[in-house]
Amino acid sequence: MNEPVRILQWGMGPNLGGVDCLMMDIYRHIDRSKVQFDFLCDHDADKLAFEDEILALGGRVFRVMVSQHESMMKSRTALMSFFRDHPEIQGIHVNANFPYALPLKYAAENGVQLRILHSHNAGTAASHDHDDLAHTLIWCLREWQTRHQISRYPNLYCACSKAAAEYMFPGKPFTWVRNGINTVHFAYDEVVRSATRAELHIAPSTSVIGFCGRFRTQKNPLFLLDVFAEYHRMVPDSLLMLVGIGELRSLMDERIEQLGIKDSVLYMGSQRDVSPYYQAMDAFLLPSLYEGLGIVYVEAQCAGLPCFASVDAVPPEAKVTDLLHYVSLKESAEQWAHEMRDALEKTGERRNHADDVRAAGYDIRDVAARLQDLYLNRAGRA
Repeated sequence: MNEPVRILQWGMGPNLGGVDCLMMDIYRHIDRSKVQFDFLCDHDADKLAFEDEILALGGRVFRVMVSQHESMMKSRTALMSFFRDHPEIQGIHVNANFPYALPLKYAAENGVQLRILHSHNAGTAASHDHDDLAHTLIWCLREWQTRHQISRYPNLYCACSKAAAEYMFPGKPFTWVRNGINTVHFAYDEVVRSATRAELHIAPSTSVIGFCGRFRTQKNPLFLLDVFAEYHRMVPDSLLMLVGIGELRSLMDERIEQLGIKDSVLYMGSQRDVSPYYQAMDAFLLPSLYEGLGIVYVEAQCAGLPCFASVDAVPPEAKVTDLLHYVSLKESAEQWAHEMRDALEKTGERRNHADDVRAAGYDIRDVAARLQDLYLNRAGRA
């Protein structure tokens, strides 16, 4: 019996991010008798978000990588030694939110057949997080150097949207890999909705505006709070449900106090399963500054939620149903709130949109099958 083709995945960390969940969902749905995943991470990395499950499914976790800040020499020799010691690895798949290609360089030099660079974003925090000019210039210089590697070492480019491809490898031909979801799991379920709202002591009449993501600059959470405060003035019987954690939590707490909405905000923390919370919501709000796609928009649409996104940032590929509404970030928080209220007043009875999401090609089973064929054709046995 042939051994499965082994594909080394890079990009999973200790937190439950969108890319981490996508990688794991693909791993669950591929035929692991034909394709197996291993995971590459930093030598001092904390336990990965799904490490126990990875090991149970037959995958391996390699703590190898050394930061160039820590040691330029070790950052090179660690990867060179790793690929030399593991000739069974036939492909590497770098899942990147920012331009990065170092593992691909050493994979190429050691004869790894398939070298994928997969863009999951359409911007970086550099232009948004750093007011310091020197910091921004250093980041831009590193990005410029990395782009030279990007043009040399991958032999297949993938992206979740055209915007994500143009950001990371402009002008390169690429394979569109949809950010698949488990459409059965995220489909609207009235029973789960009622049970979740009862558990959280939310009255049936209360309008629940929801957010799911990391509390960081990219997701624009402070503006989100401003929008909800305006909506709450229009619709007093309303709550904001925040599913996630992140570095901006303290600033968000301050803004909530300033806006006087503390009693109308629910922090749900980091959740391994976010589907029950989508069911409990009445609308989904995420005014991101930039997105490669935004898998949460697809999940929320599958759950039958009207969604409100930044036309300036969220690519058209995210609109898989007529539930996604675009609003410009140039508009005020008050205008966003008006758009939400007006759209919700016109929304009919909530229904299951899983078939629409599947028809658009976003079911995780279909995505995993297409990736499996790609791995076998390019790195192993067709």
